[in-house]
Amino acid sequence: MSRQHARSSKSLIIAVIAIILIVAIAFCVLYFAFPSTWNQIKDGIFGEVNTDNVQGGDSDDDSTTSNPNGGAQNGGNSSNLPSLELGEGELRVHFINVGQGDCIYIQFPDEDKTDMLIDCGNKSTGYDYNKTKKYLSDLNPDGKINHLMLTHCDEDHVDNMDEIIYDFEIENIYMPNVLAAPTGTSNTALALQNQIADLDAEKLAMFTDEDTITSQTYARFFIAALTEENCTIHLNMDKDESTNSIIITDTTFRLTFYCPTEEYYATTKLNTAHQKNAISPIGILEYNNRRVVFTGDSNEDKGSEQTFVRRINGELDCDVLKVGHHGSETSSSDKFLDAVKCEYAVISCNKNGNTFVHPRQATLDRFAARNMTVYRTDTNGTIVLTIDSESNLNFAMETEVEQAVNLIGADNEAAKTQAQFSNDSQIELLFAVTAAVSHMF
Repeated sequence: MSRQHARSSKSLIIAVIAIILIVAIAFCVLYFAFPSTWNQIKDGIFGEVNTDNVQGGDSDDDSTTSNPNGGAQNGGNSSNLPSLELGEGELRVHFINVGQGDCIYIQFPDEDKTDMLIDCGNKSTGYDYNKTKKYLSDLNPDGKINHLMLTHCDEDHVDNMDEIIYDFEIENIYMPNVLAAPTGTSNTALALQNQIADLDAEKLAMFTDEDTITSQTYARFFIAALTEENCTIHLNMDKDESTNSIIITDTTFRLTFYCPTEEYYATTKLNTAHQKNAISPIGILEYNNRRVVFTGDSNEDKGSEQTFVRRINGELDCDVLKVGHHGSETSSSDKFLDAVKCEYAVISCNKNGNTFVHPRQATLDRFAARNMTVYRTDTNGTIVLTIDSESNLNFAMETEVEQAVNLIGADNEAAKTQAQFSNDSQIELLFAVTAAVSHMF
């Protein structure tokens, strides 16, 4: 080999190593410093779809979900449902701090110690699932959860749900009427596609909507849910607007969900983030003359808040609102807030931890106009609501802050500026990294 040829080969090897290092460092920078951009790149490579990346959001079949714990299928205003007895125990609702995401754990006050987990996902850097698992394990030493609900398919609600299913014994799983159909030709995507194809055909046939979700995160949950042993799958779908298919109840408490109807699923395309968010059920938890409202990422869409208001005949005196879609401007509409008339609002969010920039100031202003007390997981940490035998409400939290702090959100212009600044900073940093590595060679 000539010296010139050797030098050319050496230069080629150095160039290849330089390119590999540049790519590796760039990905490391994105992963640790800019998780939102990392997720977008990852989604493009592996077929993952982040269904929450649009600000503000999201078949005919007779199959409906059953009523666990013997709940009657009575729709409309809750006055149509049987009266509840006063309870002697304490009902607790844990709004677990998972950053940008939702994770709500309910401890019912019955002798069987019935419990429920609604969502478990996050879209923020610095939040570890193992912390959430330990929190739930400490409350649940038997390793069992009676009821597990995924409100909709977005990553900040579903991200850790497959791990929850593997780590705990689940008795009932409630999920959207949406089939998982991961796309892509990577090894991961192909493996998920094969696992879904091998699932029980009868269970797969339950999912009647023509729309599918291509997210790998949702696919992992979907596979875990349909393979969980000794577990009943229920769809978050009502036969019509006068039927509540999911009612979890005992003599002293009742949790009634208002789900999208069969007609809504059949006539609505889930092709925007707003529409995907709108399939979130809205739940009303009743205990000792108190009511707590659960919302997922419900919004002002006709199939979400608007339909709920119509179904309760326009008014239902409630107490605590778990705020829809982390306080986005297109959730918690005036009409919805006037219908549920809550005194307290709890927001699961991480305003400065991602590019979604929730909650928005316009939404917080609507709460302030109604003199609602606002609690937030990004300022208060994990929040625990207790309703006792005398109907008293108590909020315990990791950090106390003034209401003035919790009523400060981001306006739309500030949100756009933050997102643009984030994107510009990422580009500048990548150029800086590339230049630094180039100088090494």
